[in-house]
Amino acid sequence: MINDNTERARQTPESDKPRTVDDQLSADLGIDVAAVEAQARLHLDLLRMQRREPGELGYVLIDREFHPRTAVVFASPTEARSALEGHPLIDALCEEDSVDARVPDPAVLSDLASREVILP
Repeated sequence: MINDNTERARQTPESDKPRTVDDQLSADLGIDVAAVEAQARLHLDLLRMQRREPGELGYVLIDREFHPRTAVVFASPTEARSALEGHPLIDALCEEDSVDARVPDPAVLSDLASREVILP
């Protein structure tokens, strides 16, 4: 006898099936697991900075003339430096009215104050 889950799996087209564990978990919970994970990593990094410990994430800080100052968060400082040299999001944010873009080393809480934070 075939259980209902097995039968449904056979009827579901490949394009509708979740491809990764995160996709499956997101579908099961009804939330974007990757976004929740990114927010948790940012919160942990901010707590490290509050304790005066070095952060683990990398930040591209963009100062702009007519738009909010922005901090784009990456998995590491190395990845942030690499993104500064050519990443579609960074390029788009800097295109209009960028005054300065940099990667602080190390990042401290004051670097992130009054900035719009983007988790790509």
